[in-house]
Amino acid sequence: MEKKTKNEQLEILNQYFVSTTEALEILGISRQSFYSLINRKKITKIKKDGAILFFRDEIVERSSRQQNLRKKYRPYDHKENGGII
Repeated sequence: MEKKTKNEQLEILNQYFVSTTEALEILGISRQSFYSLINRKKITKIKKDGAILFFRDEIVERSSRQQNLRKKYRPYDHKENGGII
């Protein structure tokens, strides 16, 4: 196996995984809501020693579905339904 430089390793890590802070920014939800998703096994948590990471693809996919979920469960938040934003 070819040995990669530290920068190459970090690039790979950033390509496939996100931290809690990055996940919160991508999803645009509160920390409490995020941990609720983890506890309900809606988001996979990867833990190695003290580090906790999340699959980037899973977070991005969840983010794209988030809009539909908000429309479904919070219709009063959307202008097109006469609600307030």
